[in-house]
Amino acid sequence: MDSKGIFAEYLKNDPSLTQEEVELICSYFQQEIIKSEFKLLIAGNKYKKIIFVVKGILRIFIIDNNGQEVVKNFIEPNCIFADFESFDKNQNALINVSAVTDCTILSLSKADANELIKQLPKWEYLMKVRGIQALNEMIKKREFLLIGDSTQQYQHFVKHHPLLA
Repeated sequence: MDSKGIFAEYLKNDPSLTQEEVELICSYFQQEIIKSEFKLLIAGNKYKKIIFVVKGILRIFIIDNNGQEVVKNFIEPNCIFADFESFDKNQNALINVSAVTDCTILSLSKADANELIKQLPKWEYLMKVRGIQALNEMIKKREFLLIGDSTQQYQHFVKHHPLLA
């Protein structure tokens, strides 16, 4: 299945979208191939894209006061990512995002998102809902670190995040 086909299947999980709406949304996303270690977003810059990861893994990290990278999260296939503060409010990003592996992503530019919203007004609402879901998933990923001993934490991690393991 091609990248847009994978994205279409992801979108079809939302029962509020018709087949025509799924096709319309997919038509606005552009495929990009990025290499391992490519920096997709650098803190202090603006990032005007919404990303859907088709293949590969991205990492979100910050640079601490000692100049060390501190990984905050991973973005796996079939996940959407956007720095909504940068995307919506034109603010500089506070985080960095880079590819852990070679990746295939679909991206939606701010200009195309605005055009899509004109044609499909509920798109803006759907993206906000997806953003909240992504935040909840990130919280769940970190919750397991607070429960059980290190063996149980590792087993939970391997079971629920086999690609990362």
